[in-house]
Amino acid sequence: MSTIVLASPSSLVASLPFLVGFAPEESVVLVWLREGSIVLTQRADLPRVVRQDWLLTLWQHATAPEADALVIVGTSSDPQVSRVVVSVAEYAVARGLVVRDALVVSNGSWSSVLCSEPSCCCHQPQAIPESVRMAVAAEFAYLGVAPATNRQSLEIEVQACVDPLVIRQLSQRGIRRPSTVHAVEVWRNRAIDETCAWLTGSPESRASMARVIAGLQDVRVRDVFLWDCASAEHEALRRVIPRLQEGVRCAPESLVAPVATVCAVVWWLLGDGARARLSIGRCVQADPEYLLGQLIAQAIAAGLPPRAWRSAAMGISRKQCRDGSRVVASGAATVL
Repeated sequence: MSTIVLASPSSLVASLPFLVGFAPEESVVLVWLREGSIVLTQRADLPRVVRQDWLLTLWQHATAPEADALVIVGTSSDPQVSRVVVSVAEYAVARGLVVRDALVVSNGSWSSVLCSEPSCCCHQPQAIPESVRMAVAAEFAYLGVAPATNRQSLEIEVQACVDPLVIRQLSQRGIRRPSTVHAVEVWRNRAIDETCAWLTGSPESRASMARVIAGLQDVRVRDVFLWDCASAEHEALRRVIPRLQEGVRCAPESLVAPVATVCAVVWWLLGDGARARLSIGRCVQADPEYLLGQLIAQAIAAGLPPRAWRSAAMGISRKQCRDGSRVVASGAATVL
């Protein structure tokens, strides 16, 4: 995967919609760093009053102990946003972190609340050059990353929109899992082949969509597909995500949980936390008891990095996934 270099406050602010998933408004964004690389981008609603319990909540994720530096950004036209940003910066320093910068973004311009040099203009609003916006957008576009306009636009991506053609296909003979042991194994192998072929860009049809939705209901089909996703290249994951999102939208409510969970894992592997959270939220809404959905929701909420999932997946073989073996990742409570 290519590396994007954020060499200035302007490039960082221009990158926020891509890092968060949408353009953050009335928000506090924490960009957690380790050895100069971003390990987590975290967004929270801008509070009216900075309370100790709110600050503690910001630090309650698995990445916080790994980070050695932080960039803090407050996005609001309210002048009080500066106080919030300063409070977070002071708390971060007290926790032993280096605060690389603390910025306020308002009306498309940024300023630094840490800059006190009389000769420096960073404490005054700085417009983001259009050339920087275009360069940042081009780099993320090359990686296949596109932000939504706002959070509401993201929610539409996983909003239920049942497709009658898919429902009809799901009800036809041959789509449902058969009843005899031998027939189930034959069906499972075909389901694995068809589902995993999505990573290579196989032809799509409504019948294929229905078969994949049905196949992902089977734990072994699901786990083999997730194993393949964990070892897939970035481009393959980008190729499969539109199909998974379509599956989340058109699957019947009773069948959506496994599809939404797989979709969340792929977004997580791609580093898109906002879409991962929305997808897993769709799973929990449809089936609060779906075990893997619960575990993925916990992992994402804890701020675990994608490598936690890859490490768990690579701890067993594809054959073990196919045969029903399981592994629990230490600290992640992730079940394959």
